[in-house]
Amino acid sequence: MDNVKEITRKHLKTLLAFIQKRGILLGILAMLGVGYGLAASGSPQDQLNPDQQVTFRKEEAYLQAFLAKSDRPEVGVHLEELLEFKIGDGTGELSTKGTTPETLVKKLGGAKQARLESKARTQLLRLSYGTTQDGRDRYQFEFTHMKDGYYLTAIQGYQPTSKQNIESKQLKKAALTSLASGKEKTGMKLEDILQKVGLPQSLLLNRKDGKTVLVLTYRAQEGLVFLTLQAQKDAHYHLVKVE
Repeated sequence: MDNVKEITRKHLKTLLAFIQKRGILLGILAMLGVGYGLAASGSPQDQLNPDQQVTFRKEEAYLQAFLAKSDRPEVGVHLEELLEFKIGDGTGELSTKGTTPETLVKKLGGAKQARLESKARTQLLRLSYGTTQDGRDRYQFEFTHMKDGYYLTAIQGYQPTSKQNIESKQLKKAALTSLASGKEKTGMKLEDILQKVGLPQSLLLNRKDGKTVLVLTYRAQEGLVFLTLQAQKDAHYHLVKVE
C-alpha cells in the first residue's frame, strides 16, 4: 500500500513540474509573438510614407550638396539677418512654407554639418553653422519635410552676433523683467531691446499660433529670463511676454 502511494506521489510531482514548465514556455512564446506583431505592424503615426523613406546612399548624396568644402567653415550671419529668412509652420500650406535649404545655403554658404532625422510622420533636415567659444554650434536651421521638399520651420542660435556691434551685458533680473510688454504694437521693439539690454545668450525663432515668434534667453545674475517677441504687421518684432 505504501509503495502505491509513493509511486502515485512521484507521478503527480512529475505531472505538476511538466505543467509548470509548459506554462512558462507558453508564456514566453506568447510574449515573443506579441512583440513580433507590434514590431511588424507599428503604430500609424510612427510610419513614414514611401516617398519620405530614404536609403543611406540617397541620404548621403542629398546632404553632400549642403555641406561646406572647408573642414572648418564659419558663418558671419547676424541676429538681424536671421529674421530675414521665412519661417513656415510645417503644415504644408502654401502661404506658410518657409525658406528652402537650397536658398539658405546659397546665401550663407555650405553648412558645417547636415543630417536627417525621423520624427513622428515626417522627417527633419538640420543644418549647423559656426562654432562658439563653448564648442557649440552657433546656429542650427531646422527644415521640415512636406510633400514637395524641405522648408525652414525653426532657427536656434547660441551667442548670436549683431551687425550693430551690440555686445552682451552683465544684468540683474530686474533690468529684464521691467521691460515694457504688450500685444501687437504696444510692446517694445527688438531693436530697442538690444540697445538697452544687449545680446541674448541664445535665441529660438519659429511659428506658434499662426505667428512668427522669437524667444530670447538672457542669463541674468539671478538666473535665466525669457523674452518672447512676435512679428507684427509693421515688419518689426515686438515684446509680448517676459518670464
